[in-house]
Amino acid sequence: MTSDPRLDPVLAAIDYFPLEHYQRPGLYRRRIRIAIAPGFAQADLEDDPHRHGVQVEHDGMRVTAVHGVAERTPWSLCRGAVDVLDRLVGVALSPDPQAVYRHCDGRAQCTHLFDLAGLAISHAARGIAERQYDAEVPCFDTRAPREARLRVDGCERLVWTLQRTAIVAPAPFAGQDLRTMMPWAKQHIADRDAFEAVIVLRRAVFTSGNRMYDMDRMATAADTGHVSGACHVFQHGVAERALREKGSTLDFGATPQSLLARASAPSFPLHNEETPP
Repeated sequence: MTSDPRLDPVLAAIDYFPLEHYQRPGLYRRRIRIAIAPGFAQADLEDDPHRHGVQVEHDGMRVTAVHGVAERTPWSLCRGAVDVLDRLVGVALSPDPQAVYRHCDGRAQCTHLFDLAGLAISHAARGIAERQYDAEVPCFDTRAPREARLRVDGCERLVWTLQRTAIVAPAPFAGQDLRTMMPWAKQHIADRDAFEAVIVLRRAVFTSGNRMYDMDRMATAADTGHVSGACHVFQHGVAERALREKGSTLDFGATPQSLLARASAPSFPLHNEETPP
């Protein structure tokens, strides 16, 4: 796999943010909850800018239907990505959560919905009944080292000391850069749970960059300055029409118990069980 973000669909689907300063300093948090049942898998996500969910139906071999909801989004046209999730119909169940990127172009999708679909499908393939991820990333000083943490079902699984996008500790991650580490991770991390944890924390670190913006000051997604084709809404011709959903960005820094605690639209039964932080 190439590490060139222009050619690699996984890297191209990452939203890159500037690294000057935080307009909304604080502690970024993200929660993902995944559950399966016979013929069914569901994955839900909530963080500062997003409240998303995906349901996958399958016949034990392949995906037969995909349903998504984008309840809370940064931009008005993000919800349109729900309609292209059905491109995953027919994909084989795979224990690799990134297999979805080899089936269709992630750049045409909402990165976060697509990641959830990959996790739901991989958990269906592996038979993992339930799992919850909780990520936290300090966002105070872009020049200072910071520790990004990931808990799995309440137990700490990963802690990375970061200098911007470089991991400086611990081994074996030290020396890797978040932007280009995935080929290394695929080669050196054989344990599927450990590899999945890397995927989840890495995405959380990149998404924490939303704190570098006060997006309510922007009229459209194009005003972020990175219309790079990285995802559905940041395509040329879409970003210019994607209006800011003012007031949609929340702050869970002091209230992790609120993540995924509120029921979504009744037409889509997202998990809404309240869980401890």
